[in-house]
Amino acid sequence: MTDANQPDKRRHNRIKFDGDVTIHPVMQSKSGNILEVQDKGIVAKAGDISEGGIKLELGDTNSPTDILKVNFKVQKFKTVDAYAKLAWKSGNSYGLQFIVLDEDSRGQIKSYIDKQK
Repeated sequence: MTDANQPDKRRHNRIKFDGDVTIHPVMQSKSGNILEVQDKGIVAKAGDISEGGIKLELGDTNSPTDILKVNFKVQKFKTVDAYAKLAWKSGNSYGLQFIVLDEDSRGQIKSYIDKQK
């Protein structure tokens, strides 16, 4: 809950986004020298999206790791692949901040947001 007198600290506008997102935990390798994307993904429901991140509803599951690979579609035939970090958690809601997002994926998200305004 935010105070109406407090300025909004978000850098990007959020838009409702009701899509499925597959998340893959990114873990340190057994040697600890590299990061590995785990094969088994978890499907989550998105709540909203911005150019900077995405809000997910995960239901009853273990907390995701700090770094995740996420896959979702904002356009029918194109998949957005991004790496994100856990920014916040409240109950079963998780806020992820994109940390690696290629220009094509960023453009898809921006186009989706622009069409929803």
